Amino acid sequence: MKKLLKILLPLLLLLVTGVVLFNAIFTKPVSLGFTEKITLNYVYGNKDIHLEITDREDFIRLISICKGRANAFEWPSCGFGTAELIFEGNGKSVSIYPACDSCGTMRLGKADKYFYGISDKNRRSLVEILAKYGATFPCI
Repeated sequence: MKKLLKILLPLLLLLVTGVVLFNAIFTKPVSLGFTEKITLNYVYGNKDIHLEITDREDFIRLISICKGRANAFEWPSCGFGTAELIFEGNGKSVSIYPACDSCGTMRLGKADKYFYGISDKNRRSLVEILAKYGATFPCI
């Protein structure tokens, strides 16, 4: 039993270390606690919207909806770039692009590198909030 434990314990430690390193290298936290200002940029069809989200409830809900953990192993076929949410504060700025179709995928930043998903409920809430400011989905 002690021999088995001497073999399994290092293997388990190696596995846990590998998972932690993999997570640190290939994922990024989408942390938005620094946010003091949210800007919506939306260009589609005859709409060219660039405005600050001023309603406090919408502001809080958007931060809650858009936080998560993005990974580098998703290559969604959804279109991105029509709508952009810019979270700014304390000298930081994070851009998040909701998918233009009806899926719950979000792109972190301008590069097609990090993506993450939000729940269907959060996607509906996001679309509802952005509709108040003139953005409509789908927008492909």
